[in-house]
Amino acid sequence: MKSLIIGTGGHIDHGKTTLIKKITGIDTDTLPEEAKRGMTINLGFAYYTRENGERIGIIDVPGHEKFIKNMVAGASGIDFLLIVIACDDGIMPQTIEHVNICEMLGVKSGIIVLTKRDLCDEHRVTEIKSDILVEFKDSFLSKLPIVEVSEKNSETIENLKKVMEKELDKLQNNQKEENSFRLAVDRVFTVKGFGTVVTGTTISGRVSVGDTIKLYPKGTLHKVKGIQNHGINVQFLESGNRCALNLSGLECNDVKRGNIVSNDLELKVSKRIDCTFVPLNDKIEIKNNLRVRVLMGTSEIIGRMKLLSFEEVKYKKNNFVQIELEEDIVVLSGDIGVIRNYSPMSTIGKIEVLNVSGEKVKRGTEEYINELEIISGGDNIEKLILTLKNDKKLLFSFNDLEKLYEKKVEVKELEMLLDKEKLKKIILSTSENSKIVETELLYILNSEFEHQKNLVNEFVGKFHQMNRLKSGIKKSELKEKLYKKLELKEFNKLLEILLKEEIVRLDNNYVTLSEFKIILTKDEKKIKDEILNQYKEKQFIPEKIERIQEKVEENNFKEIHKYLVERGLLIALGNDYHIMRGFFVTCTDKLKEYLLEKEKITLSEYKEILNIGRKDALILLEKFDSLNITKRVDNYRVLN
Repeated sequence: MKSLIIGTGGHIDHGKTTLIKKITGIDTDTLPEEAKRGMTINLGFAYYTRENGERIGIIDVPGHEKFIKNMVAGASGIDFLLIVIACDDGIMPQTIEHVNICEMLGVKSGIIVLTKRDLCDEHRVTEIKSDILVEFKDSFLSKLPIVEVSEKNSETIENLKKVMEKELDKLQNNQKEENSFRLAVDRVFTVKGFGTVVTGTTISGRVSVGDTIKLYPKGTLHKVKGIQNHGINVQFLESGNRCALNLSGLECNDVKRGNIVSNDLELKVSKRIDCTFVPLNDKIEIKNNLRVRVLMGTSEIIGRMKLLSFEEVKYKKNNFVQIELEEDIVVLSGDIGVIRNYSPMSTIGKIEVLNVSGEKVKRGTEEYINELEIISGGDNIEKLILTLKNDKKLLFSFNDLEKLYEKKVEVKELEMLLDKEKLKKIILSTSENSKIVETELLYILNSEFEHQKNLVNEFVGKFHQMNRLKSGIKKSELKEKLYKKLELKEFNKLLEILLKEEIVRLDNNYVTLSEFKIILTKDEKKIKDEILNQYKEKQFIPEKIERIQEKVEENNFKEIHKYLVERGLLIALGNDYHIMRGFFVTCTDKLKEYLLEKEKITLSEYKEILNIGRKDALILLEKFDSLNITKRVDNYRVLN
């Protein structure tokens, strides 16, 4: 169960910081400049202790329009809003903008707090309440309780706390926990004797002392040396909490606000994201390639927003956009952000991330837009298929499916995909001594399997046409020419599947189509017999290929000779020497018989056994060494 975060919102000088101090006893204005100017500039942090003893983090945001990016950095992590409106001023521009931003970020709960009640009469308060009902009639604020407070009246503060307890109880059971730990950094500093500390509100997951986490987008790994929550040392912390992490091997200047720390070491870093965009109101007009400020989490990144469709951007509709960013960003599908105009600065709408690594496409590309429609509103099966289709891998384990899909994959969804022949399930087995010792369950999109099958059929088929006397293409050559970008491990698995499905055969590391057979013509058979007869006459004496060619003068001699080697009828020795297979087997048997009896053999002894020359015997022995049948020790050989 994730914890809750309370956030403030409202116009400058409406009493947000004073209210937090009255509720918690903590002054969140800690910067000297804040004290001097009497206004909140950066985010402030405190905690509220509930009646049951639970501590809930509070983020106090600045109210001035110049610090909206700081306000969004704080609002991105909140669940419960205290929207503060001063009775003397009433609703002001930043009141409206803060409410709009919080609504865009998904905040739905909170309290409307009317501060400075002691400065106004009943008529003025009634007027403000009426204004609130009118201004926010279509907002989540229309359903929130309104509480009047005065910093000079402690009873009003106590009444506010009672209402907070009641409203927080309603919210407590609606929070869900996510898997991987993510924290958006909002502060970084050094503590003497401890090192660098980063703080933020945990977006999801759980972090523990000793965990290895990654700093994004930099990509460096660090150990969590310590964790604090509101100044208290803890061994672990779950999502929704204010969190301070003491990290090893990190300098202050290595990290900045907006960076992400996570125990997921494979998050994608991108400068191009696909999103849905919803304008703030029906008066917002968006031009293609508009320069914007993207406020996501605690970061603000400049980018250009490309409209993927030729249609005009419509209010209350998910418009598909692609944002080209000037800096790296780390987000997940479903993350929500705020879009502000670059200049003049004003909030113009919200985005929800669909694709964290968008492809560079032309505006109006229907196929691409259709894919985004599936991601945005398609059913789970459509989304899963599209996710697998867009990934660089071909084969997926069950864990791969869940990691890519970013949610738990239901068995019934997989079964539907299998039943509809959208997905193919393959079981690969590893055997030892005719016993299965390991099985691996893999999945591949049916369309992708058909594509790979056709690809291999066409490629190897053409190879056979161009090399009709070859046994097949070398496995390594097939990998290099057709699957250069595929990892070797995945290539081997794909090849194993093609073997299992009887698409190809594999003989001595040569890949051939299952139905392929080498059929020699009448003339080729004649040349084959002539070549074999020449080697037969030589018996145990290795012969060089060029000397055989002098006796068999045919144009395609080399092709037929290579065919005989690949078929195993001739054995290749060193330096272009060859021998007939039958004689080579006899040579091997005689050698082994002698060594089993005598344990070692010299070159002279072996040449006497075969009745051949010293040079010929040496060629054979070196071949046995290369095959690990024998090994040389001083001037003799022994069985290896």
